[in-house]
Amino acid sequence: AEVTGVQTCALPISGYKDTAKSHLLAASQGPFTHLRLNMFPDGGIARLRAYGVAVASAPDSGAEVDLLAAANGGVCIGYSDAHYGHPRNIIKSGRGVDMGDGWETARNPSRPPLLTADSQGILQVPGSEWAAFRLGLQGRLKAVKVDTHHFKGNFPDSVTIEALSAGPGEQEAELLKKAARWRPLLPPVKLQAHKEHMFPLPTTSDPVTHIRVTMFPDGGISRLAILGTASLE
Repeated sequence: AEVTGVQTCALPISGYKDTAKSHLLAASQGPFTHLRLNMFPDGGIARLRAYGVAVASAPDSGAEVDLLAAANGGVCIGYSDAHYGHPRNIIKSGRGVDMGDGWETARNPSRPPLLTADSQGILQVPGSEWAAFRLGLQGRLKAVKVDTHHFKGNFPDSVTIEALSAGPGEQEAELLKKAARWRPLLPPVKLQAHKEHMFPLPTTSDPVTHIRVTMFPDGGISRLAILGTASLE
């Protein structure tokens, strides 16, 4: 994948502890495949980071890929809670290394003293937490993978997935406010502790550009993947 967000002009670096990190906007957005760092006249640099959004390489025709992965350009555009871990973690590649490498919310304090479940065993509890994402690649959806790896006593009871097809130029902050635009993609499904779940997805008539995952009532998810075949037309 290619990355954007690189500083291509000279900048001064301060050596004082409180100001040793310099963050500047890129002079050119790219995309780029390689970086070269020049220091003047000499010295030491501890870390270099180039922040941006990945640009996916063209996958093989018909190959199943993760359309949501950060490595393919997926981006978290909003969320309700990130008390212990940010939802952007769940679109990373590979399995999570620990709970801190996933998305974990605070506990909902309004749980009823007596829990009841429906015919599918899904708990009927108040409250939920959500996170919304822009797909890096559009295409034909096949399945969603929800991984609760490392989350044993604090995994969500269930999740739902909604989808949205946005047009060019639409503001994502406004899309998050328009509940009627989001349509069900995956109905409520029961989750288990420390497990990788795979659920088939229905065929959609319009290209999906964004998805929103809602967990009930709270807890942690390690990874989320939207599997399908990309359309790069």
